[in-house]
Parts: sequence; structure tokens; C-alpha cells
Amino acid sequence: MSDVQEHAARLIASFVSCCLWGILLTTFVPCISSLLFSASQKFKFKPRREIKFPVVAATTLLFLVSTCSAVLAIVDVMDAFIYYQGPGGALEFFDTRNNGWKHWFLAVEDTLQVTLGDALLIYRCFVIYDRNWRAIAVPAVSWLAMAAMSITASAREATLPGAKRLNDPSMIPVLSGTLVLTFTTSVITTYLIVRRLWRAEVQMSLRGVIQAHFLSRVAIVFFETGMIYTLSVIITLGIYLSGINLEYVASLALIHIIPITCNLLLIRVERIPRSESPADGSSGSPATMKSLSTEGKFNSKAMEEV
Repeated sequence: MSDVQEHAARLIASFVSCCLWGILLTTFVPCISSLLFSASQKFKFKPRREIKFPVVAATTLLFLVSTCSAVLAIVDVMDAFIYYQGPGGALEFFDTRNNGWKHWFLAVEDTLQVTLGDALLIYRCFVIYDRNWRAIAVPAVSWLAMAAMSITASAREATLPGAKRLNDPSMIPVLSGTLVLTFTTSVITTYLIVRRLWRAEVQMSLRGVIQAHFLSRVAIVFFETGMIYTLSVIITLGIYLSGINLEYVASLALIHIIPITCNLLLIRVERIPRSESPADGSSGSPATMKSLSTEGKFNSKAMEEV
């Protein structure tokens, strides 16, 4: 199959970026609203102790980076197809003249998104395991390796000429390594979270603490959103290894998919009725809840911080 020319790939990438940013916006607004405002009283901020500031900061930063990416993609296309009047048109522009900061900043955005997205997932795992550092040791090491590989890829990409960035042969091992590591981090962390929630659900059900399977519903949400992100990484890796110019489309798409999945996770968990939450303690006595938290090492209040 013949490759897509670079100027056509950039145009497609801009269109995909705008569509995904629109989806992101529709998830960001209810997400940030649920994080900051009370569910029972409209437009009233939650008490300071109930606001999850790390999640708010990460969610906002992911949205800002995604917005910057969408804007730069549009500016890039406008420069090439509208404002550039030189010989060769848009193809010549992307081939020889796109050496400014706007064109290598895409790599920086990739680094920020995958690093923040995986860090937020590991933080949620850390909270669910009652802030036990040993529980996140493996995903944390994988995350550090991924962050280092991603920074290396960004630095390398910034030094390459315009037309030889993502599909340069020297970039394939670094970019592939980054995607493999983020895939590994996501899969391991999601598995740890789902395993933890299922085991706590079984323990609490046996004790008669909850009947509505709140934790199993949360585990399913983690699994489903993790699958969306994981499949996106696999598809992006396949496109990178094929060496075609559609890697520009894949890069921009992944920048938006990461915050979309993070927002969907929080929105869907928030919509599970709070009366089913083990944090309410309404289905079991305080003594029983304390016993479960101690013996099973599961913090019943952790779900309120996720």
C-alpha cells in the first residue's frame, strides 16, 4: 500500500485532533465539575478536605496540553496550506521549512501526556492500596523508565530535520520502547487495581458489608477505560513500526485519548450511586468496616480519593 504524503497526513491529523478535542471538552467539563463542586448543591464548592488536588491538577494539565496540541495542529495546517506561498506548496513546507518550535513541540506534548496519564493511574493505585509504596514498586519503576525513554525521544526528535522526525530510522527504537513501556505500566497498574478491588469486594461480600457490588463496578470501569488506552497504544505502536506518515495522526490522537480516558474513568465512577459505596459504611457496622480495613489492608475511604 502506498504511503500517505506528509502534507495529507498533517491535514488528516489536524481533523482528527479537532474531533477528539471536542470529545475531550465534553468529558472535561463534567469531570472538573465533579471534582470541585458539591453533587447535592449546584455551583457550591466542596470543602477543601474533600477536593482531590492531585487529580484536579493532573486533569487540568492534561486538558491544557491537549488544547495546545489541537491549536498548534490547526496553526501548522494554516501555515502550510494558506500562508505559505513558496514553490512546492504544502508538501515543500512540511518537507524543508518546518523546523520551528511548533513542529518539535509535538514530541514534548507526547512526553507530558503519557507521563502524566500513567502517573495519575499509579497515584490511584497507590491510594487504593492504602498508600503502600511497595504495592506500586513495579509500575513505578516501569514509569520511570518510560519517562526517561520519552524524554530521550523528545530530545532526539527536536534535533532532526522537518521531514525526518517521527519516521526517521533512529527514532523507531526509542519511540517503540516508549510505547512498550507505557503499555507495560498501564497493564500492570490496571491489573493491580482491578485485583485489589475484586478481592476487597469478595471479602466484604462474605462479611455482609455491602450487597450492591460497588467495588466490582469500579473494577469494571477501570478495566474498560484501561482497554481503550491500551488498544490505542497498540495501534499507535503498529503505525510507528510500519513507518508510514499516519504516525502523525496516531501521535495527535494519543495526546487526546489519554485525558479522555482519565476523564471517563472519573465520570463513570462518580455516577455509581454513593449509597453503594463502602465508604458510606451504611451496609455494615463501624467495627466490621474497621476490621476489614485492618485485616484486608483495604482502606474503605480510599474510593473517595480515586
